[in-house]
This record gives sequence, structure tokens and C-alpha cells, in this order.
Amino acid sequence: MTNLQHLADGKTEHVGYLDGWRGLAICALLVGHFFPVPGLNFGTIGVNLFFVLSGLLMGGLLFEKQEPIARFYRRRIARIVPAHLSFILIITLCWFVFDQPISIREFAAAILFLNNYIHPDASTGTGLMPFGHIWSLSVEEHSYIVLSLIAVICRRHLFSQGRGVAVLFAASVACTLVYQWWAPPKLAFTQWLQTETAAYGLLGAALWVAAGRPMPTGLTWRWAAPALLLAGIVLHWWSWPLAVQRILGTGCFIASICMLTVTRGWFAAMLSWVPLRQLGLWSYSLYLWQQPFYLWSHQPHGPSPVLALLLGLVCGLASYYLVERPTRAYLNAHWGAHQAATKLALDRRT
Repeated sequence: MTNLQHLADGKTEHVGYLDGWRGLAICALLVGHFFPVPGLNFGTIGVNLFFVLSGLLMGGLLFEKQEPIARFYRRRIARIVPAHLSFILIITLCWFVFDQPISIREFAAAILFLNNYIHPDASTGTGLMPFGHIWSLSVEEHSYIVLSLIAVICRRHLFSQGRGVAVLFAASVACTLVYQWWAPPKLAFTQWLQTETAAYGLLGAALWVAAGRPMPTGLTWRWAAPALLLAGIVLHWWSWPLAVQRILGTGCFIASICMLTVTRGWFAAMLSWVPLRQLGLWSYSLYLWQQPFYLWSHQPHGPSPVLALLLGLVCGLASYYLVERPTRAYLNAHWGAHQAATKLALDRRT
């Protein structure tokens, strides 16, 4: 099966090695949060691995498969929103029950996917509620909207899809360089989380797909993908300027996942390892629920990182099996089913 067929059959999220890539991303993030490695922020690395995967998949859906925009949004909402809303509402209820400070500003920003622009009530980089990680979901949602608008315009033949995404990608690079030059205080917690810079990896992978997946003829070196992945990790070393980490480090992640879809080989087989793939399937709920326990473990009288991680895993799995998977399956099966049946009936009549 070719890469395009992977995308055209509507099952991109369940290609084994891509699920494994997602599992690798959540592992990196959990290590970065609960067992930090000096010199490397594996939390940032994990998020960037998620972003490049999202760009690859969304680019395939919008620019190769040319999925109808209404269906694209329905499926994105079904995947993201139920678990996201339940997390925010449950946490807010717990904060109320245990008489913890509740911020309407932070609550609203997280609900509306705007907290990468609306800073918390507390000082920059902190918050009264454990919603700080929603910034990455905000970046994804904003990117989905912009990429879908580019897809709509391209389908009307106003300009090529490669050119449209290239403009977005170039703007992201420019913003990254400008913000690095500007270097305001606490850059990493302000402009660096905004979509125009943080979506660099997502837009880069989507651009590769929109441009037709260009690859040098005869390039079959199967060590390329893991080598680029390792290089990207090294380029996230703390002493590198943030712009270097973003452009070169995440750029290596873009190249790695693009090479992976072409060369496959032993690295794809490794990523297809069943436990890693399963982690990938759980990753969204795990990502949501690790945050409050990660923050708790850093409190003066908080639990040990091991106990905090276990609690986060338990809550994440509960979210996956009780909220994310059943609601997603129900919405995908029923939302829009009437319109599809009506269209099919009309097609048969004609």
C-alpha cells in the first residue's frame, strides 16, 4: 500500500508506525514532565513530534484525499472536543469542591482554544488552574482552520495548494526569527506558544504533502529517519537559541517523519511495536490528564513523580475508555449520517 493509499482509505490515524510515532511523542513528553533530563526539554520535544505528525495527517486528508471540509471538521471535533471538555469541566468541579482558586479567564481561554494568546491570571508561564498544556491543542485547532481555508481556496483553483501552504510556512519562519531577535522576557512562555511560531512543524509536514511529497530519486537510506530524529533531539539542547531549536530541531523532525513514510524499513517496524502503538492510541487522553498530576508532583508536599505519573495514567485511561473512544465512535457513526444517506439516495435516483 502506498503512502497515498494510507491517506485515501480514511485510516491514517491507525497506520501502525504512525501510531508508534504518536506513542514515542507521548513517552517523550511524560519523561520531560515527570523525569526531566538535564539539558533537554523532552516535553517540548514530545509536543513537536505530535505537531509534525498532525501536519502529515492533515495534509494528507485536505490536499491528497481532499476530504470534504464539513466531514473534516466533524471528525476533528469528534476526536478533540469531548475529551477536552470533560477534562476541563471535571478539573473545574474538583477545584470548586476542594476550594482551590478558579480563574474564569483561564477556564474560558482553555474552553475556546485561546490560551496560547490569553495569558493566565498568575504570572507569565504559570496559572491558577492546570490548563497550561491546552496551548498545544489551540495551535492544532488554529492550524486545522487555516489549512482547511487554504484547501477550500485551492479547490477553487485560485492558486496551488503547495504555494498556499508555503506562504503560511514562510510566515511562520519569519515570525520565529523576528521573535528571537526581539527576545522579550520569558519568550518561551509567550510568543513561542503562539500559533504563528508554534505551528512551524505542523505546517512544514503539511507543506511536504501539499507539494506532492518530493523526495530525491533513489534515496533509500533507511537510517535517514532515525538519524534525523536523533539530530532533532540534539538540536533541542538547552543552550541553542530558541529559533535554532524550532527551525533546525523541529525541521529535523519534519524531515524524519517524511523520510519514514517513504523508506519505512526497520525503524517503521520498531515504531509498529504493539505497546508503543497502544500508547499512541491512548496519547491524547494521557496528554490531557498528565498535566494536573505533573504540576502536583512539583508542589512542596506533592506526591513522588512515580505516583503522580501512575495517577495521571489511570485518569488518562479512564478518559480514553469512558469518554474519548465511545463519544468519538458515536459521533463519527451518527453525525452527518443523515446527510450522507440523503446524498446516496439522490445519487441512486440520478
